[in-house]
Amino acid sequence: MRPPVLRERDVRIPLPDGVVLRADVYRDPAPGRRPVLLQYTAYDKANWASVYGVINPERAVDHGFAVVVVDARGRFRSGGDEPFRPFEGSGADAAACVEWAAAQPWSDGKVGMYGASNNGVPQWQALRHRPPGLRTIVPHFTASEFDGGWVWRGGAFQLGFNLWWSLANLAPDQLGRAVARDGADVHRTASGALARALRDPDAAFRALPLPDVPALDGVAPHYREWLAHPPGDPYWDRLSAREALAGTDVPVLHVAGWYNVHLDGNLAAYQAIKDAGGPAAEAQRLVIGPWTQWAPALFGDSCGPERRFPVGMDLEGIQLAWFGRHLADGPEPDLPPVRVFVMGADEWRDEQEWPPARARPTKWYLRGGGTANSRHGDGRLSTEPPRGGEPYDAFRYDPRHPVPTRGGAVYLPNPAANSGPMDQSAVEDRDDVLVYSGDPLTEPVEVIGPVHAVLHLRTTAPATDVTAKLVDVHPDGRAYLLCDGIRRITAAEVAAAGDGPIRVEVDLIATGNVFLPGHRIRLEVSSGSFPKYDRHPNTADGTASSPEDLRVALQTVLHDAEHPSALVLPVTPAR
Repeated sequence: MRPPVLRERDVRIPLPDGVVLRADVYRDPAPGRRPVLLQYTAYDKANWASVYGVINPERAVDHGFAVVVVDARGRFRSGGDEPFRPFEGSGADAAACVEWAAAQPWSDGKVGMYGASNNGVPQWQALRHRPPGLRTIVPHFTASEFDGGWVWRGGAFQLGFNLWWSLANLAPDQLGRAVARDGADVHRTASGALARALRDPDAAFRALPLPDVPALDGVAPHYREWLAHPPGDPYWDRLSAREALAGTDVPVLHVAGWYNVHLDGNLAAYQAIKDAGGPAAEAQRLVIGPWTQWAPALFGDSCGPERRFPVGMDLEGIQLAWFGRHLADGPEPDLPPVRVFVMGADEWRDEQEWPPARARPTKWYLRGGGTANSRHGDGRLSTEPPRGGEPYDAFRYDPRHPVPTRGGAVYLPNPAANSGPMDQSAVEDRDDVLVYSGDPLTEPVEVIGPVHAVLHLRTTAPATDVTAKLVDVHPDGRAYLLCDGIRRITAAEVAAAGDGPIRVEVDLIATGNVFLPGHRIRLEVSSGSFPKYDRHPNTADGTASSPEDLRVALQTVLHDAEHPSALVLPVTPAR
């Protein structure tokens, strides 16, 4: 019988600047050197099972590995007096942990990293430091660039994720450390504010101005910094792993989810390595399941007792096989270049590349008689483009009463009830949502790959937002969200358009779905999804200090022959 796994708690890992990190080490007590699996975590090393996509250390030891799980600098048992910053410093610290693990007497010098969400960030950041012991990484549900794949999207601030994640996942430990250091009286205001925000997150989401979050004062300075630096700001360049990805020879197993907050970041990292064409381009693999941010199962309204997606995958076993190949010269894992779960057909598909080369961009044009407001209107989708004049559609966007977020790729309070393919029918009853539906299908339409919409928009606001959603409408009328996107239209774009419309491309990221016979393809167009994204106040600079600053805008969508607005889907031929 194998002896019990040896677990060493709170092992010291000294960093070059004198800070000491703490790690839990799991290993076989028998003599010998073994490859090491390392997770650098912001989520408490003692609670490794709390984040989906991680590996049971004892199972890994049974497969011939040692496992090191490290609390990040400034988190839980590790040292560091400064408040934890989700991106900064993780690369140098993670690289130091890799080299520490490689040098231990029970290590053979080969290290692989793994972890989900923010635990994926140190993996990308470590590549920037190129520690010699790092041989492969397996980042789940994460991004290597943060202004486009994490904090901002389409120019809009991902309010729901950024704020709730900071409040619920980061602030409690940060505040506890601050109280232990300074005393409860010093942080009494922040303690009360955090308790109120966790109790009533809706009030926290609606608070203006956005940077004014007392619950994060002194414990999460990153939040205000993020808001102060829009996409493209040099602030983000110093955090970028773009050059490291382009030059890496480290094999990467990317794990993503259709309903994951960072799907765009996952796919962008995969594409960056692929485009670079370096030694890692052919070695990388991509898995996309129908997963949300934290779950191995698919949440949402489509997951009732009558329908259970067969999404089971031994993802832990796949990771161990991957590490066995790249750390211990084991056999190639049974994994194609790309494996995706296709909803509707409810099956896994193996592809040779992403996006699938066989996918063909197909336009579904917005049509109608000028009253596409709500699902009860006359908005249509057609593969036939408009041939002449056609009435436009218009709606009032009032940020005081924004279109609510209903499921999708979100991380909001109670994620099991608020993420995944939720029914959009109630949202589509609103007059400030334009709804365009295709005819019931007579043949299945398979869509795998990137999705976007091209819209021709006029606005009475000096700057504003436009949103788009792809929806699968079932024969009984249930309308399940597949993917969505937003595009922030700047004051410069509005001014440049003058009296003419603005041509706007909205990136809906990607999906994998078969629209079955009897189903309809649907596009929703509006100007918000709150609290997933911050409300655009319809002001020139996109900011508001109080609710009194919020303005109403009239949004007009043109879809005539001169302005052929369309949904563009990557349609794959039937197999």
